[in-house]
Amino acid sequence: MGMVNKMDGTSEQVAFRGDLLSGKTAIVTGASRGIGAAIAHRLCEAGANVVLCSRSAESVAQIADTLQRKGYTAFSTAADISRKEDVESLIEKTIEQFSGIDILVNNAGITRDMLLMRLKDEDWDAVLQTNLTGTMYCTRAVLRPMIRQKGGRIINISSVVGLIGNAGQANYAAAKAGIIGLTKAIAKEVGSRGITVNAIAPGFITTDMTAQIPEANQDQLLELIPLRAFGHPEDVADAVCFLASDAARYITGQVLQVDGGMVM
Repeated sequence: MGMVNKMDGTSEQVAFRGDLLSGKTAIVTGASRGIGAAIAHRLCEAGANVVLCSRSAESVAQIADTLQRKGYTAFSTAADISRKEDVESLIEKTIEQFSGIDILVNNAGITRDMLLMRLKDEDWDAVLQTNLTGTMYCTRAVLRPMIRQKGGRIINISSVVGLIGNAGQANYAAAKAGIIGLTKAIAKEVGSRGITVNAIAPGFITTDMTAQIPEANQDQLLELIPLRAFGHPEDVADAVCFLASDAARYITGQVLQVDGGMVM
């Protein structure tokens, strides 16, 4: 099901075609909750075989079990994308199971928020290693199999913070901005091989993280958003589903903002 906003400001669910991504195999990193779990669900609804990964084996297994009970082809595996050996194992397991990889969604990420003057080196390193280097590891690992099969879709989850910055998030903003640069560079490298590489920059999305923001601060944030509402994980998942489909075959090297108009 997809989320569609109506003229009266409410939203309703719409069905995805079950054959939109039929026969395709997708990997979704950071799929144990929030946006990652929603992306995995959407890709399954569209007919893809989905491999969900996360550092938390138990959490991601629960999401995969839920999808399997609905009749979808979903498998889970534990992987820390900041570790090159974990990424290589993830790709090998996926190819063994499905003989190829058609879609990679680089969603995994962490935060270690602090004003730069107080930011510890290890917190800078951890965020850059997972959010940016981890995205590079996964992207690099799928390029050979995608080139062999003469096509593929790589979709990187960046953030509006990577476009405009945010106080207290220098490490996170730098990593997310780096993902945008990585996206554009790789799109130019592999476009001739039939592989598209795009990024999505979510704005404020209702997740466990945003739920912790005090109500007064949430009201201030809403004033910055022309649509006067926070997005849902499904809004990002719908954008991923579009970029993964043949409808986006002529789109590459782009950043699609899913932010209610916050950044223009």
